[in-house]
Amino acid sequence: MTPSDIEPPDDIPTDVAAALEGSSDGELRAVIHYAQRLLQGHPPLTDAIEARTGEDLVRVEDHGAYTIVVVERPDETGDARGPFAYRVNWAPDIDGGEGKYRWHYLGKVYGDSGGG
Repeated sequence: MTPSDIEPPDDIPTDVAAALEGSSDGELRAVIHYAQRLLQGHPPLTDAIEARTGEDLVRVEDHGAYTIVVVERPDETGDARGPFAYRVNWAPDIDGGEGKYRWHYLGKVYGDSGGG
């Protein structure tokens, strides 16, 4: 196989890109099949996110590497009720643990009726 002129995406490790570039067509097809099976074993982030205590999910939007979650706090009134937007992504544990979801506050959502 001749070297590829295709630039690999930035989020693919260099050693993985090099191994893929040196692979035959059959090996690449096997890698694609394997990767698809791995993806099927991981539920989409949008399916796995659950409301936190005191919050109701209003909307969950998948954006690939992260998910936008809009929540309301039904027991609150006025501005404290929301809705509020968060960027949520999965952070694996660096010590081999299970990892956890990281919620990054983006702000209050204006002009949104919420969801209820």
